[in-house]
Amino acid sequence: MSVTSAHRIFISFTLLLGMTCQTYAGDPDRGASVYYEHGCYSCHGYNGTGKTPLANNVSGIMASEDTFLLFLRQRADRNPVLPDKSMPNYAVQALSDEQAVNVYAYIKTLTDDPPKTEEIPTFVKILEAAKTQGPDHSKPD
Repeated sequence: MSVTSAHRIFISFTLLLGMTCQTYAGDPDRGASVYYEHGCYSCHGYNGTGKTPLANNVSGIMASEDTFLLFLRQRADRNPVLPDKSMPNYAVQALSDEQAVNVYAYIKTLTDDPPKTEEIPTFVKILEAAKTQGPDHSKPD
């Protein structure tokens, strides 16, 4: 079984499990503190749109609080010494259920709503300058 298939099965299972478990009510303000203290932003970005996005419910692990908790706890097989390429697991001793649910609540507040290109003045200037330069002016003298 490929790693991708295994991940799909894992996510499907956790989604199903998440639909049948109890729900919690986290505090997004406290979750924000934990999110930054634990360095979650280094991969997930300051607004949940980093190299591993979570904003706007784009990840299956955000289906429910239970799914999120299960995902955090069940990553022991992928617990790198230096989590530069893979997310570490978080044992209860490192991140309590209450803290994890608070992080979940905070992530649920994050949105990926970038401005339109024409709403960014500097970008508009760059595009206009590129148009006036044209391809003939791009060669060095």
